[in-house]
Amino acid sequence: MNGFLNFLETKLTPIAASFGSNKYLRAISSGFVAIMAATIVGSIFTLICWLPIPGWTDWLMASGLFNILSLPSQVTIDVIAVYASFFIAYSLAKEFNVEAGGAGLTGLVCFFLCTGRASYLSPADGTTAVSALSLDYLGSKGLFTAMIVGLIASRLYIFAVKKNWTIKLPDSVPPNVTAAFSSLIPAGFAVVIMLVVAGLMSMTSYGTLSNAVFTIIQSNLMRFMGNNFFSYLFFDIMASLLWFFGLHGGNIVGSITQPIYIPLMLENLAAYQAGSKVMPNIISQAFAGSYMFGGIGSMFGMAILMCLFAKSKQYKMLGRLSLPTTLFFINEPLLFGMPVVLNPMFFIPLVFTSPILGSLTYVVMKMGLVQVPYGLNLPWTTPPLISGFLQGGFSLMIWQVLMILGSMIIWYPFFRMGDKAALKEEEGQE
Repeated sequence: MNGFLNFLETKLTPIAASFGSNKYLRAISSGFVAIMAATIVGSIFTLICWLPIPGWTDWLMASGLFNILSLPSQVTIDVIAVYASFFIAYSLAKEFNVEAGGAGLTGLVCFFLCTGRASYLSPADGTTAVSALSLDYLGSKGLFTAMIVGLIASRLYIFAVKKNWTIKLPDSVPPNVTAAFSSLIPAGFAVVIMLVVAGLMSMTSYGTLSNAVFTIIQSNLMRFMGNNFFSYLFFDIMASLLWFFGLHGGNIVGSITQPIYIPLMLENLAAYQAGSKVMPNIISQAFAGSYMFGGIGSMFGMAILMCLFAKSKQYKMLGRLSLPTTLFFINEPLLFGMPVVLNPMFFIPLVFTSPILGSLTYVVMKMGLVQVPYGLNLPWTTPPLISGFLQGGFSLMIWQVLMILGSMIIWYPFFRMGDKAALKEEEGQE
């Protein structure tokens, strides 16, 4: 075991560290975190509009409240790529210590350039064609384009700033005016480059960069990873391995998986909004919330064991302190307090609890025994049972109870070994 762990530490840690320090991956991750509040608000209002209560939706529609309460979802989730393009560009500029507001705005402008225009029938007479921005790629379908264009536009902006291609104004000019003029040339430089790209794409069969990116890259990745549990399992194990060595596996792996799993989650949400209970994707950003509780390794079960069965003072006290935090998915007290990080005794449960429970969950959802998550973007601290009921009704809530028991069963033998060792240490000290 020690040889295996040494091998992983020497080979895996440098690779993970390079991923974790990559400015572009960190910008993508930070950008998605920044828009989380908007998607959560939109998901909450979607849930209000579609509560699984007989007659509730009919009453909302009859009273006219449905159109009002559905607006937050329409201006958040339905245009999520718009926000992503701004905040990814903004985050990358911060990574390079460049004024971020101008870079974010540049990313947003370039994203609209690459989205293209579409013709719609006028609602006034139903026959006159009206040209307007295409709505097709402002939501989940445009996330990959928002990510790519946001990074490229921001990098062009940063390049111009680093080259000092800026307008210098006297010190007497107010700072806000100076900032606006200093970003003028960098922003114009990025917009011109992306305008050329958009013009070249208009000459192809795809028409727009958004359509090309979705057709060639995003749709294929979503099709592969959305129906491939083995790829999900790989990333799940990698996140746990990184945490074992003290690296934030969720952030490192999430920068790769979020652009794929978030659109899959939003596809489920669109199906739920349409009144369907059959979700198109089992694997999505919401899937892990069906079975993993208490953070990485599903350590909520471990905290329960420590509170109920620990004989050592150390484990009993740590269990009482960590139970309320793991209930809300914060397990650092256990990871670094027991410790679990770099502790060979807990390598197996930390790395393999989540894949085992995830495999069971995938099977029962594939068989139709448990509801696939609706795709609501709930706050990540939403406790189990509550999240299960909101995401999939009673069937998912009951399954979460079974998953908590399952995590306790997996952790139990390792908990007993750790508790006995701690008890012997305490008795020796006494």
